[in-house]
Amino acid sequence: MEIQAFFDPDTFTLTYVVFDRDSGDAVVIDPVLDYDALASQTSTKSVDKVAAFVQEHALAVHYVLETHAHADHLSGAQSLRERLGAKIAIGTQIRAVQATFKDLLDLQHLAIDGSQFDRLLVDGEIVTAGTLQIETIATPGHTPACVTYRIGDDLFTGDALFMHDYGTGRCDFPRGSAEALYDSVSRLYALPEHLRVHPGHDYRPGGRPVAWETTIGRSRRDNVQLRGTTSKAEFVEMRTTRDRTLPAPRLLYPSIQVNVDAGRLPPVHANGRQYLTIPISEGPAPSLVDVEPTDVAARRGELTFIDVREPAEFTGELGHVPGAALVPLATLAERSRSWDPERPIVLVCRSGGRSAQAATELAKRGFRHLYNLRGGMMAWNEARLPIDRER
Repeated sequence: MEIQAFFDPDTFTLTYVVFDRDSGDAVVIDPVLDYDALASQTSTKSVDKVAAFVQEHALAVHYVLETHAHADHLSGAQSLRERLGAKIAIGTQIRAVQATFKDLLDLQHLAIDGSQFDRLLVDGEIVTAGTLQIETIATPGHTPACVTYRIGDDLFTGDALFMHDYGTGRCDFPRGSAEALYDSVSRLYALPEHLRVHPGHDYRPGGRPVAWETTIGRSRRDNVQLRGTTSKAEFVEMRTTRDRTLPAPRLLYPSIQVNVDAGRLPPVHANGRQYLTIPISEGPAPSLVDVEPTDVAARRGELTFIDVREPAEFTGELGHVPGAALVPLATLAERSRSWDPERPIVLVCRSGGRSAQAATELAKRGFRHLYNLRGGMMAWNEARLPIDRER
């Protein structure tokens, strides 16, 4: 088995072609579709390089493997699918990411069942690509849908684990979790130390040359953010503190709405053009803290839960937090006028998008203690916490 890496300097992304030279079987991991944000124009410069390599070596690409729905570059999966006939695969938890951003970006066209992808992979699933055998390892944390691919002695870790001199992926995206990332990396560290690690990005700390290979052993000993001896509490504190200082990725909104749709560009409008959705935030950012369902479930008596969904959702399949007040988002401005701005409020919706909008509204009105239920009622149900369906 051989590996060819391609580096995109605009987004620091690493794309890999993994192939068997004898059989010609191959997979492509995390391809890039170039996007000029100022011109709002795509190009296939990066995809062209991958396709040219495939053609030069007469490779048969069976799959495009996505490690997750990227938030910093558009996926080139659809272009490679059209050119090479490759199928597209991703972790099965992509459905949770789709649900989150369908709400947040009001993507009415977006199916949230993962059907845009040819294959949704569960932890431990083996993908056969001719002579190549690819093991799926669930490594959530950066996003809930992150996976690592093991092919022989090589691990393709996406944004879970970077080069040892840079660290790990951030965890401040919707439904990200520093606790989950610690567990995921610890799982990788339990693998044989000789296994090679190939990250999804290389940010070239100190301006060093691009690098795309380290080992489990080296990472366990020397990773600057998470060594084998780092405690969970230490890592979570470091990761969450650092994440609060990081700006949003430059291509966050263009990337995520394309990538949760398997790299498809938005639907064509009646005028023949395509449009990306970019939400506008007014004023200062709310003093909002994401909280896990399990962290607040036992404190229901101390906290006020405000559910900003519609009435049919409140009594629907997902139910609602027992004792929560239903205040649909459209009525929040009026209803909140009589509330005490010092009261601690946990905002709830289906997946976390509308509740974040509600936090923005309340912050502008002077509310100081706002908490967003991370993952909304979807995550509450996943945690098997009690629900109510009565008004």
